[in-house]
Amino acid sequence: MSLQLNPNLDASTIAADFKSTKRVRIDNVLEPGSAEAIFECLRNYTAWELCYSGPDSEPMRVSNQDLVKMSVDELTTLSTGVHKRGAVSYQYIYKFFPMVDLVTSGRVTENSMLFDIATFLNSAPFIKLARDITGNNKLVKLDPHANLYEPSHFKNLHDDMRVDKGARDRSVRRYAVVLGFTKNWSVNWGGNMSFYPGPNPTSAESSYPGFNSLEIYEIPVLHRVSMIMPFAAKGRYTITGWLREDSDVIRLDLGDEPSQQAQVSSAPEAPSTDALLAN
Repeated sequence: MSLQLNPNLDASTIAADFKSTKRVRIDNVLEPGSAEAIFECLRNYTAWELCYSGPDSEPMRVSNQDLVKMSVDELTTLSTGVHKRGAVSYQYIYKFFPMVDLVTSGRVTENSMLFDIATFLNSAPFIKLARDITGNNKLVKLDPHANLYEPSHFKNLHDDMRVDKGARDRSVRRYAVVLGFTKNWSVNWGGNMSFYPGPNPTSAESSYPGFNSLEIYEIPVLHRVSMIMPFAAKGRYTITGWLREDSDVIRLDLGDEPSQQAQVSSAPEAPSTDALLAN
């Protein structure tokens, strides 16, 4: 399926809103059929893994194959440990689909919705929208992954600039992106994303899960995802990632001028999805 932006977006107005706070939320960002197709994929056709933080806040993952074999008691013990550590350290727990890893390893291939999502988020129209909103014409790619927060899931205060020890390239994170695909959410269920002016704040600005929404914000900035309440009737679906600069990538399809340092194709076409995510 060809995913598409809402053709009625006013990028100049959105850019003006972004300029003052370096953060903006856009509703109805995609054409309705595109938003519904992504939602159906996340809800029904995504093999979720579990990601959480260990005793030293190190990233831990449970594969989909192992996750479906875990008992309720095992999951409760794991979750309880994360909750206890969360009182004093950076902790998180939620379901995760590592789109970048699986595209670059060939396990998510062309002619699948998840591949189409990764391709769309690196397409010329989407990257151009991001450039127009942020005013940063050095942005060349986005590394997406899907998230599902279910009851008791959360992510503590962080700024999105923790060192990625497994970084595959020399690119630099500049802005975070959160695409929301959560329908009919109640504010009583938690799951809001809150932004803070400092480490010991007395106030915050929050937004709640929504459907067909896009948030872009400059990083680093302190923020967190509050815990999904145990009585929440559904999960919080998002696709998140970071818009990146990368001196090794030139987007000829966006009119960028090639340089001697960058490796580019001779045709004014978009780099392939797996090539963009692998570089």
